[in-house]
Amino acid sequence: MRTLDGKPVTWRHATVPIGAALQIVPAFVATATEQDIEVDATVEAHYRPEAGRYLVSAVTARAVNPDGNVTSNVLRTVRVGEVLTAAVPRCITVEHEFFAHRATVDQLTTAEGRLIPEDFAAQARKAGPKPDTLELVQLIYSVAALAGVMPIKAVQDELGITNRTAVYWTTRARAAGLLDGITFPVGRKADG
Repeated sequence: MRTLDGKPVTWRHATVPIGAALQIVPAFVATATEQDIEVDATVEAHYRPEAGRYLVSAVTARAVNPDGNVTSNVLRTVRVGEVLTAAVPRCITVEHEFFAHRATVDQLTTAEGRLIPEDFAAQARKAGPKPDTLELVQLIYSVAALAGVMPIKAVQDELGITNRTAVYWTTRARAAGLLDGITFPVGRKADG
């Protein structure tokens, strides 16, 4: 993860406020090695307020070894979305009691790959849509939406709640102003 001028991304680069408590890096360059096709995939993404999420503005693919060949078949297998999804948690910061400064979301992610530890999720389920719970919804929804992942599904899965409850809690978080600046393009409904 690098800034556009090539510096490693740190919490200090997160200068764009999102919602009530998050700040994000306005643009970044992320590189990941696609081992199965021996290609380094580099993605340049910029946060666009009108879209409410990161948009990819450039993608490059470079063969890992000198004898490699980046063919059209190889390009079709480069997983741009996965690179973006892996990079976004390093670009979002939150205030956290365990750190002397803002922390990136990837620093808070548990070993199981969860954003929210299960005991936090259990407390949220028990409390219902109270302010602390809605802050968790803000974090989960924002990370998912910025990464291009279905945010309601992420809220549902992280908190262990039904889809209907996730929609309701997200609606409450949006009404409280916690999701200002975050949108997610909803695709065509299955029946239409």
